Amino acid sequence: MDISTLAGGSSSLPTQKTTTAQKTKAWKEASVNYYINFRYTSGTDLRSSKRDKLINYDLANGIVNMDDLIKICDPMGTGTATFSDQFMHHDMISPIIHELMGEEATKPDTALVYSEASEDINRKQEGLKQKIVELLKQQLMGEIDPSTVDPNNPPPTPSQVLKAERANPTDIIESKANKTLKVLKKRLNTKLLLSQGFKDALIAGEEIYWMGINNAEPAARRCNPINMTILLDDSDVFIDDAIAVIEERLLTIPSIIDEYGDELTNSDLDKLDTYSRGTYGTFSNGGNFDPVFTLSEGRSTLKGVTPTSNYQGNNVNNYAINVTRVEWMSMKKVGALEYTDIDTGEFTSKLVDDTFASSFKDFQEFYPDAEVEWFWINEAWEGVKIGQDVYLGIRPKANQRRRMDNPYYCKLGYTGFIYEATNSKSVSIVDRLKSYQYLRDIIAYKLQLVFASDIGKVLLMDMAQIPRSEGIDIEKWMYYLKEMKIAFVNSFEEGTKGMAQGKLAGDRFNQFTSLDLSLTQSVQQYINYLQYIDQQIYNVSGVNQQRMGKIHQDEAVTNVEAARTSSETITHYLFDAHNEVRRRLYEGLIEVAKIAWRNGKVTQYINDDLGLDILNLEEFEFENSEFSVFVSNQAKDKEIKFKLDQLAKVAMEQGKADLSTMIDTVVNDSPKDIINILKATEAAHYKRQAEQQQAEQQAQQQQVEAQKQMHAEELQNKQADRELKQYEIDSNNQTKIQVAEINVYSRQDDLDQDNDGVPDPVELAALSMKERDLASKSFSEQQKLVNDKDKHSKEMSLKEKEMKAKETLENKKIEAIKVQNQSQEKMQDKKIKADKEIAKMKLAEAKAKAAKAKTKPKK
Repeated sequence: MDISTLAGGSSSLPTQKTTTAQKTKAWKEASVNYYINFRYTSGTDLRSSKRDKLINYDLANGIVNMDDLIKICDPMGTGTATFSDQFMHHDMISPIIHELMGEEATKPDTALVYSEASEDINRKQEGLKQKIVELLKQQLMGEIDPSTVDPNNPPPTPSQVLKAERANPTDIIESKANKTLKVLKKRLNTKLLLSQGFKDALIAGEEIYWMGINNAEPAARRCNPINMTILLDDSDVFIDDAIAVIEERLLTIPSIIDEYGDELTNSDLDKLDTYSRGTYGTFSNGGNFDPVFTLSEGRSTLKGVTPTSNYQGNNVNNYAINVTRVEWMSMKKVGALEYTDIDTGEFTSKLVDDTFASSFKDFQEFYPDAEVEWFWINEAWEGVKIGQDVYLGIRPKANQRRRMDNPYYCKLGYTGFIYEATNSKSVSIVDRLKSYQYLRDIIAYKLQLVFASDIGKVLLMDMAQIPRSEGIDIEKWMYYLKEMKIAFVNSFEEGTKGMAQGKLAGDRFNQFTSLDLSLTQSVQQYINYLQYIDQQIYNVSGVNQQRMGKIHQDEAVTNVEAARTSSETITHYLFDAHNEVRRRLYEGLIEVAKIAWRNGKVTQYINDDLGLDILNLEEFEFENSEFSVFVSNQAKDKEIKFKLDQLAKVAMEQGKADLSTMIDTVVNDSPKDIINILKATEAAHYKRQAEQQQAEQQAQQQQVEAQKQMHAEELQNKQADRELKQYEIDSNNQTKIQVAEINVYSRQDDLDQDNDGVPDPVELAALSMKERDLASKSFSEQQKLVNDKDKHSKEMSLKEKEMKAKETLENKKIEAIKVQNQSQEKMQDKKIKADKEIAKMKLAEAKAKAAKAKTKPKK
């Protein structure tokens, strides 16, 4: 088959096992057109029809498909089932959908990126090993020299380092990968993206996302399941495993330029401008453009501009153009090249593409032992067709989602999941509830008709009883009955005389009775039907009244909790599948960022705690890395976060946390981060508490020392006073004695017994004065020593406060000084006593001389 004839409308897929050179422009356009011709079909029986999905979306928005109701009420198609314009829809589905969506939106989004590349793992292990070695060196130095270790801040143990590394990886590549994911989540608003996708899962039974590069930046968007055609193997339910994905969208020219502006040529823009000039059925045929309109399953579908106002699709813009994106799995020829490097002498192996075949002989001239083995692998391709003849970017995808350990592994740019499709057609929550909702609306409509036809109790009476003779007609009689609650009768009216003759008035007053024409029994029966259907809706959906907050006042708390737990268990599978899609989406975004930001990226972003952080990617930094994403259990994280918030309140009440800690825990969605915040706050609290206790103990000890010092000073002062008084008494007594002796000596005839030319009384007086001066000097020196001791003690007390770290050494110095002072005091005391003894000896010698002089004969 001539491949050039396939470009306009391919009826068969061109061969995919072909070389790069053979994949020409015609081959590319033929491949795109082949998959576009599938329109809306799944290739399997796993997906529900487009009509069912559209009805589900309408039903979730409160719009009922009346054809479905008529089929239920008229299964034979006789045309007898009709509904008046007064039909009202009683929505029971959207509250359940909104409840599940709200739960998904409030669950924490905690994801951790880790590397699976052997180079990154080896570097991470080596860094951790080096960190532990340095820690052991610090511990050894601390044992040798304790002064190098801060007792208030000891280094962590190896087990603590390993535990911290498991919780918060410190490898530079993994750290930047986690920052990259945070930047992508903020920029692409993945929280809202995943919330919309989860709504698709609940309504249509599918959630689909696209990841790629738009204008050199990573991009992601939620895909409308209505517009998707997916080719899967029979047993596959993940969109990642698709063979081909075809997505049709209606976009205006500004949107097309915004998304594909870097690929559109001037010729392409001219064609798009021509497409959009028509208004309501009148448009230009320039460029051989012939829009095709068909009616598919009750909805208008098109392959070009929307030219009429009768279009019933989601997009009401009358100038939207059909944009079809195709991604499919092709084949690529690669070779495993093996050779010995001449420079290093090492054996080298790498993959080469089929273009290397032409230069292999030249390569062998430099590396004679080079060998190459050729084989085929999967390769993801992409292409876009706008309108009828504008083709953009038909090429291999730039972000090939591959694995380094498996060259055959390859994924498209779409990810998602088809719910409840194992060996059967996909069924969503709305699909399960649709029949019950229809039945409820029918019964509610019947109940509405019963209410309208209900008359209630009526009064039955004889018209002849009205007292017309009193001027009361029917209108007055009804007025008195309604307003005054009195029914006037006259049993002797003219019309009743004959039959009333000979009878008492009471016997003739028996013409009143009542009839019950109400439909209470039917109303109650329909209400019972509605209550039964409501209960079935709760049972089938798994979302009961307790979970939605509809709790009876007499219901026990334990019963409410049990009902909520049971309901959450029933719907847990929805959140588990959605969580797996989240993980795959994040992995795909990381792979896209590796290609889009391969030349480096510097940007900043806001953390969950409202703090600024910076991402600085170097050129080709992720080139040899392969990342995986771990997403924690959202239900468990939500429960843990709730308990952690309660513990944070308790910690604040007990003084273990402050207001800033509470703010950090509230704005942070990650339980791991909240745990780290609370642990750090608790550790800081206990550290402050220990420091406060230590300060209090030191203050108490200082107070005790001060009291001891004051007591010692008081004892010293008392002792000094006693010694001073004793000294004064001794001095006075000694003076008196000396004066008396001098008086005695003065009465002697010969006052110069030693013949030294100085009278003996004068010598005695001088000796006494000298002794008193010596004693006074000794007392002054003793008082000076006491003052010096006090001053020295105060200085040492100040030094103790200022130099706490050298307390032990300073205490030893103080003890040494105290011993020295005591020794000096003892020496001084001994000197004073010696001086006293010398003075006494001299006095004794003087006395002896005086006595000797008395015994000498006079000349």
